[in-house]
Amino acid sequence: MKKLILALLAAGSMATANAQEPKSILLFGDLGLHTTRDSSEGKTTNWDANIGVGYQFNHNWTLGLKVMWGQDAYKNGNQYIGAGTVGQRTTNNNYMLGPFARYSHYIRKSETFFWYSQLDFDYEGGYTTHEGNPAYNKHSGVYVGLYPALGINVGRGLCLNFSIGGINYMSDKYTTATYSENSFNFTFGGQTNVGISKNFNCGHKMHSHHEPGDEVHRRRADRVEDEDDAAPKPKRKERNRDDDE
Repeated sequence: MKKLILALLAAGSMATANAQEPKSILLFGDLGLHTTRDSSEGKTTNWDANIGVGYQFNHNWTLGLKVMWGQDAYKNGNQYIGAGTVGQRTTNNNYMLGPFARYSHYIRKSETFFWYSQLDFDYEGGYTTHEGNPAYNKHSGVYVGLYPALGINVGRGLCLNFSIGGINYMSDKYTTATYSENSFNFTFGGQTNVGISKNFNCGHKMHSHHEPGDEVHRRRADRVEDEDDAAPKPKRKERNRDDDE
């Protein structure tokens, strides 16, 4: 994993990414997997996948939709052989779906490092299954989260994203309960997430072909053009035909 990250960082030093460009499609996501086995040979598998897609209106703002699906599964071990239930699996399923808004900004004059803050507003829920039986423990609610993160352009719109937690609020209610469970979490420094994102251009002047450094030069050219447009242009002195004669 370390070799892969170093290789991506090396690629970023040779090619400038076109991330954070107006009129581009942002695709991002991360995947988590964790397995454990206890003394009775019982196995627990936890995994979750987060995927989001958005449209970047300008150099800073992106709006889009994201989805999360995860499972916590436990499979019985050999301690249940006498009861005849060895190998049975119980799975807790969880999901989230909702819009997000992201504000991003390059750090100083860098074209490689940037930070962003993302606000999520999701409908969330879950249920439990056991060996093909009908789902039970159904629950649903709302989730609101805000977290900051650091992004590193590693080449051609591909970025590595690092976050160290944030703040979130969730209100969750089981179908069999008459009340909701409300929770507020402050997780700065308490967790670390690593993700990957990719910007796909859909309206760029140079969308047909990209060379290393194209985006840097284009931005500088755009700034120069903006400055030229803002400055008053001197009037040309009209030539006097009598002088020519």
